[in-house]
Amino acid sequence: MWITKTDEQQHWMEKARAVAERDLAPRAAAADKTATYPKDSLAALRAENFMGLRVSKEHGGSMADLLTTVLVVEELAKKCPSTAMCYKMHIEAAELISRIATPDQVERFVKPIARGEAFFTVAGGETSGATGQDWQPASAFSSAIRTDTGYRLDNIRKSYVTSAGEASHYFMMCQIGPDAPRGALSALVVERDKIDWKKDGEWNGLGMRGNGSSPMIFNGVVPHANIIGKEHEAGRNLGTIMMPVVALTYAAAYLGIASGAYEIGCQEVAKQYPSGARRLDNPINARRMAGFSARIEGARSLLHLAAKAGDEGRVKAPLPYVQAKVLASEAAVAVTEGLMTIFGGTAFAGRLPFERYFRDARAGVVMGLALDDAYPMIAGMLFPKKRD
Repeated sequence: MWITKTDEQQHWMEKARAVAERDLAPRAAAADKTATYPKDSLAALRAENFMGLRVSKEHGGSMADLLTTVLVVEELAKKCPSTAMCYKMHIEAAELISRIATPDQVERFVKPIARGEAFFTVAGGETSGATGQDWQPASAFSSAIRTDTGYRLDNIRKSYVTSAGEASHYFMMCQIGPDAPRGALSALVVERDKIDWKKDGEWNGLGMRGNGSSPMIFNGVVPHANIIGKEHEAGRNLGTIMMPVVALTYAAAYLGIASGAYEIGCQEVAKQYPSGARRLDNPINARRMAGFSARIEGARSLLHLAAKAGDEGRVKAPLPYVQAKVLASEAAVAVTEGLMTIFGGTAFAGRLPFERYFRDARAGVVMGLALDDAYPMIAGMLFPKKRD
């Protein structure tokens, strides 16, 4: 890590490392094997006051900066990517309400986040609901109907919701009224216990098997007081307020997968077997391990620089955030695939945790700012179209 950290940043990183080692690591394999939602691991984070990491100190939180946030998420993902993803989605979902809450929302949502009483997630993804379409984003959002008592949700289906049914609050983007201008989005806080909802299927992922990500269907009325900001303006807030946290915490989670697997690999590759041989004695393996270190440090450096620049107000467009996410996701895939190759049949048989990290890493290609969506975003910022 080549960026000098403040005492507070170092404190949070070490605190995250300790809780990850003590509470997340011992449960990670079982959460993956049984696809069990990591309630106990998240409870450990709650007990250590991680839930209000980004909430202002005025409202009872820690008001950690972006660099601290990515340091924390990486340490958690090293030991249990599923827990880290659930936590990352909470941080992401709570970001906008923590920044532009009304006085009423501060009392009902923001302070409970800081106290660890409210656990948020994003009700994301708009699809047709047809078989095979859940992971392909649609071009339009469902419409909530404005009524005298609030915003009515009629069978609004969100296709991927991490912590589905487990979170107490859901951040939801939608249109208000079927005639809302295209792209004029609004953000709502949907309270689990005050609306009808159901999961539309159970989570059975190839990787990230503990994060409880399932489609959900919502019905009922969300009070007017639960809108975040003004109607039709959430899209702008998403780009200016939420995007840094969205992209950088995704990057940190997948960087954690790469670096967590690599740390285990460094121990295992140097072990001496009864014959006296080590896997590291193979020059191809030594070259691979050296290459992994460079790839991880390259992704980490851009991630930390982008976070630091964001903290200093020097980022005018989200280009470095999205680039960091791309590099971290690709590093996770490359490193875990390479470790599976180095450890051969032992890894393939699941006698080492590399296959678990390998499966978790694949999620970064297709989910949560999928690479096929991220690269066009990058190209669009590099080569913007001329306006009429």
